Amino acid sequence: MKETTKILLLFTVLISHSAFGQENENRFETKFGYGYYQGFNIGLNYFYTDKLKVGLGVGSHLNLPPLEHENHFNIQIENTLYFGQLTKQNIGGWYFNQQLMYLEQGQSNDRWKIVSLGLNIGRTIPITERLGLDLELGPAFNIVVDLEQDPIVEKSVWMWPVLYNGRVQLTYKF
Repeated sequence: MKETTKILLLFTVLISHSAFGQENENRFETKFGYGYYQGFNIGLNYFYTDKLKVGLGVGSHLNLPPLEHENHFNIQIENTLYFGQLTKQNIGGWYFNQQLMYLEQGQSNDRWKIVSLGLNIGRTIPITERLGLDLELGPAFNIVVDLEQDPIVEKSVWMWPVLYNGRVQLTYKF
């Protein structure tokens, strides 16, 4: 079993070097920011081409005011397409971002579980060749997948199938 694992690991490394080459070493990027749906969030992105990246992140409002009673948790996967004039980070200054998010929010006796699709247009403002600031805004389409409510509380309905979604984040390519 150990031999098979070693061979698979070696094969993966060899394929990745031959497929992607050595020309672009900054394929990974960390991110930290704040978003309306994401809360305070951190994550990791991977550039699988020069203009496309995929990312994974987690977030929470950390029970800070005005959402101290929300107990918010969010996990998101995203795909980003860059376009426009290249910045000093060798990416386009503008981008289109698609986010698929799962979030839970509310108190223990009134907990919403929601799947959301965010479609954002954004702008990357380069600070250095590796550090950038992303600003994005767009709609988020929401579906409630589960609702846990106290039986004595009147049943409520999610009233916002579409809301705005925005985020500001710092990114660092390494």
